[in-house]
Amino acid sequence: MPSISLYFTDPLSDLIGSPVDHPGRPIQRLSRTVFAYGNTAVVVRYAQKRDLQVLRSHPFTKIYLLIDDDLESLDEADGLPSDYRRKLIGYREGPYRRLMEMVTDVVAPSENILRGYHRKRAIQLDPAQCHQAGALGHHEPGRPFDVVFAATRSHLQDLNHIAPALAEVLTARPDVRLTTFLNGHTPRCLRNLPNAIHLPMMEWNSYRAFVAENRFHAAIAPALDTPFNRARSISKLHDHAAYGAAGIYTSQQPFDRIVIHNKSGLLLSNEPSEWRDALLELASKRERAHRLAAGGQVLSQTLGDMRRVRNFWIRELGLPD
Repeated sequence: MPSISLYFTDPLSDLIGSPVDHPGRPIQRLSRTVFAYGNTAVVVRYAQKRDLQVLRSHPFTKIYLLIDDDLESLDEADGLPSDYRRKLIGYREGPYRRLMEMVTDVVAPSENILRGYHRKRAIQLDPAQCHQAGALGHHEPGRPFDVVFAATRSHLQDLNHIAPALAEVLTARPDVRLTTFLNGHTPRCLRNLPNAIHLPMMEWNSYRAFVAENRFHAAIAPALDTPFNRARSISKLHDHAAYGAAGIYTSQQPFDRIVIHNKSGLLLSNEPSEWRDALLELASKRERAHRLAAGGQVLSQTLGDMRRVRNFWIRELGLPD
């Protein structure tokens, strides 16, 4: 699960152990998503029945929930695939409600999420950059112009909105190539184009290896204007920087608060023609794509500094420096 790495295990990797692996380390991993240090527990996103039993069986005086989805905003207009929404609602109305009876502190990347936890101590935390920044030598003229949509199926409706415009770009410019991770869920108008590659979704470690090995010139992150989308984290910024790509984002939260238009990325409306025109221009002006990619990497390195996330948890958990 990416969230575990982005917010906890990567920044604290040398401090985390388990009863089997590094039992002497101060933070012990009790399950896939539950960690403990002394009388404090940290739950990352999800707690299942077995996790709840573990939490109840220990004398924890403080329990943190780290959550990066706005579960309270789920409804028919949230833009999510129906089966994904049902899964999240099932968790929200089941284990999550029981977990919240024990949670004392909530950590999230968005103030929009934290507003729903006014009875808890609420703390904002952006994710760490867990990838190495990609070299930018691929931004040379004469190569195909590679575009990536680095998102899961939870963003499918966002892509659907601009898909016809993307199809126009790919048809007009055969040297522009699109890569997604949507496989058979790809919007119909993008499925049979010779310069579109639709890979299956990867589990987290495989995806990290893919990021380390591949470079793109531009990365797109369209987002419909929904409460769920406005509460998302800035993790796409880090993916785009690792790919060495110029990031293109919808001009709304969370990216309108961090990206400087035409310096560290592009901020566009949800008008599909803007996305078409922006991609066509970048494909023709490689030096601009290069400059935006470099600006995005600087921003990612600043906001995603792993030491910041590490120091946050050291302070919160009361770990020795």
